[in-house]
Amino acid sequence: QSFVSGCYVGFAGLLSLSIAGNIGPAAAAAPGLQKMVFGALFPVNLLLILNSGGQLFTGNTATVPMAVLEGKATMGDLARSWTVSILGNIL
Repeated sequence: QSFVSGCYVGFAGLLSLSIAGNIGPAAAAAPGLQKMVFGALFPVNLLLILNSGGQLFTGNTATVPMAVLEGKATMGDLARSWTVSILGNIL
């Protein structure tokens, strides 16, 4: 799940850069258009991750410590979750 999420982030970045970077003359006529297109396309990765049930390291750093504080997870679970998610997102 974390590997696929990392791929989605990479794909969305590539999609955003390739489309927003190739707007061409339209960007010269409307200076904010290129930034708006990039900003509108990049969140596509978050929708893909949410729909696929993927995990990002940023989300795990917020949710798993709360489970540890509530006694629903151990520190070992926390370390394993963070290690798997960061390695999966980087690969």
